[in-house]
Amino acid sequence: MNPRVLIVDAERELRVWLRHHVEILWPDGTTLEMEPNGLEEAYARHSSARNLDLILLGLSCGDDPGLPSTGLEPLRRLLRFEEVPPIVVIARGGNELTAAHAMRLGAVDYLPRRLLNAQRLATSLRLGLRRRQRALAHARTPRRGLDALHLALPQYSIVRRLGESARAAVYLAHSVVLGRYVALKVTKPTVATSAEGSREFSREYAAISAIRHPSVVEIYDYGYHAGREFIAMEYFPCGDLKTRLLQPITITESLEYAQRICAALAVIHAAGLVHRDLKPPNVMLRQDGSIVLIDFGLARGVAGETLNTAAGVLRGSPYYMSPEQAQGLPPDARSDLYSLGVILFEMLSGYKPYSGSSAVEVIHQHVRGQRPTLPTECSALEPLLDRLMAAELSGRFPDALSAQQALQAAAAALPGVAPAAGNVEQSLSGDPGASPAIAPLDAAVGLP
Repeated sequence: MNPRVLIVDAERELRVWLRHHVEILWPDGTTLEMEPNGLEEAYARHSSARNLDLILLGLSCGDDPGLPSTGLEPLRRLLRFEEVPPIVVIARGGNELTAAHAMRLGAVDYLPRRLLNAQRLATSLRLGLRRRQRALAHARTPRRGLDALHLALPQYSIVRRLGESARAAVYLAHSVVLGRYVALKVTKPTVATSAEGSREFSREYAAISAIRHPSVVEIYDYGYHAGREFIAMEYFPCGDLKTRLLQPITITESLEYAQRICAALAVIHAAGLVHRDLKPPNVMLRQDGSIVLIDFGLARGVAGETLNTAAGVLRGSPYYMSPEQAQGLPPDARSDLYSLGVILFEMLSGYKPYSGSSAVEVIHQHVRGQRPTLPTECSALEPLLDRLMAAELSGRFPDALSAQQALQAAAAALPGVAPAAGNVEQSLSGDPGASPAIAPLDAAVGLP
């Protein structure tokens, strides 16, 4: 492959040095240079920019550890464009937090200017090119299925497949009517012909449409056409929490994500729904760091009315399933809090609390197993996990607001954080009905 590489930096000497080493790697490639001013306008204006294979982006980052995103705004704005090639950041200033933030935004690598050398540059460029080659190979995959879908849904232009489950596939699509990109969830032909598959889509539409809140995915369209049922909803280019967990995450960040999820759960519980399928792929991320819950196909009314599957049929991910769901018992809002506890455990430890060779084995551990302990550095959070993942409903926090308050108290009690007023230990491990001491903070495609 003879790649097209764009070098963007304000310093001419650095551009020349970078160009020299790029051309050593790929003598027959094409290397372009430009200064940062006007980068976004140039990228949006010139269609040839879509043919780039790599971008080397020079940034001036601050050194304030409390502001890890300082200087990363050009990267953030550039990544808002569709089909941006892999970006390697060359950073002046910055620190480890800045690097982590840049990687979370989507940079393929982050190279501090003071540590830059030919070997590190070559490694990063090869990494970026491999990612580009995989993306191009995916784009060349035969699109017969996508073409057929486009013919069935002429108001949507299919861009690519985002993912799929046994029951549905999700595509990035452009809505001709709305003039924007959407996540288009479409039943598979075998599911569309089943009554249960059809009911699940209609239930998801009814559940989400009844809630208008930034913490719940927005639905734009719902219909049934040419034997395929579909839902068009908000698209999240920043991805989901599952993808975020592929990068390092601190204890503080884990608690912050958990608090935002609690706030979102409070919204849907107040609307009379239990999510019943809370897991990292169903927690989407916005660019401002807020979260959005998606995939309400398994939602159930808190008052007990069934919005979903028949009694005795287990649905949802076994890794995040509450003990009562695993036993086919009626769930309530506290069932979602158990799933949140599993997610928090995974964020803090880097692995799921229960695993096994089969779904049945995993489910049995939720019902009868002993939860593993957290890593030593997280041991102070054990009482919090005990409450969230209590085997009995009565042992958990009474509602999402109480859980959010306890999470805030736990975050405030971390070393280096000013202690908040009140008894933190009581809010974490006291009587289930006790009021937490800390006041709460003011947060489209569902696949297994």
